[in-house]
Amino acid sequence: MSSQKMLVKTISAHELMGILEKIIMEFDCSYDEIYEYFSKYYIYEIIGEKFSQISLSTSDFSNIINVMSKIGLHPYMIGTPILRVTKSKKIFPLLPLGNILTKYCKKIIRLNENLINKIIYGKTIEINDKIGFNSAIIVNKYGEFIAYAKIKREKNYTLIIPELDIGWYLRKGG
Repeated sequence: MSSQKMLVKTISAHELMGILEKIIMEFDCSYDEIYEYFSKYYIYEIIGEKFSQISLSTSDFSNIINVMSKIGLHPYMIGTPILRVTKSKKIFPLLPLGNILTKYCKKIIRLNENLINKIIYGKTIEINDKIGFNSAIIVNKYGEFIAYAKIKREKNYTLIIPELDIGWYLRKGG
């Protein structure tokens, strides 16, 4: 917990869907199925000085948050973070959101283990397939989330450029 004042507010699944709108379109996701998924959770926006995070929880912490703030304690994290929102309102999906999106989106690329190993080291890979979209969710052969990636088509091949992958935390985040 932090003594720095952080505003924590509960938001509805409907409000979250408005925030997620661009991501849902980018990865061609099922709006209704994602809405149904998020309606089962408590959703919190933790508003910080430099950025905000949106988190999911199976528990309602509203009363605890109110009591804590009255005594000068302010949580900086509640639940599982799924989005980062900058002060300029730019939205960045976080790794845990990828696990959710893999179930409801169509712009998914399944790669073999050798290529996955390169992706989790942050390396751009080249494949011979022609991909018809600019962004994708990368999964392994079991359908497990690996990365968010940009897709760049060249004349005879396609580049897959990882933007945020499951190896990021070990390389840069931790």
